[in-house]
Amino acid sequence: MFRTTNTQRGTNGFTMTEMLTVVALLGIASAVAIPQFNGNITQYAQSAARAVSQDIQYAQDLAVTTQSSVTMTFTDSGYEYSLKDSSGSILTHPVDHKPYTFSFKNDPGMSRLTVACSFAGATEIVFDAFGTPSAGGTITLSHSTLPSDVVVTLHPATGSVTVSGP
Repeated sequence: MFRTTNTQRGTNGFTMTEMLTVVALLGIASAVAIPQFNGNITQYAQSAARAVSQDIQYAQDLAVTTQSSVTMTFTDSGYEYSLKDSSGSILTHPVDHKPYTFSFKNDPGMSRLTVACSFAGATEIVFDAFGTPSAGGTITLSHSTLPSDVVVTLHPATGSVTVSGP
């Protein structure tokens, strides 16, 4: 009734079931890993945008409270900026009491971003005693995996700061 066969299973290679199992597992692993990588870049871009916008607002507030100009100077193609007083000296950060300089390259996540600054051809913004900026412009944070750029916009007339993007 039962028929037995003496077919030998090959010892070289993998069966189709084994191959399909491995491909399925790789597909599941990549479906989980790739969105997390993109999510991290998005978080780094949003964090960088928040840091820049808060520092712009701090510079404005400081100019108003001290009734003297405060300058935000961008260097290294926009990857670094400093806050300076009216004499051109770098201010002291109120929290860590170090020079008020921020560099995107010091953070492993933010260093992967591309930073572009555009302030009417200038590399610095001067806030007067009323907190009004000398020029408006944008700081654009981008990466190839972001669905769209994160843009920090400083409006010239009002000095308000907006952040747009993912």
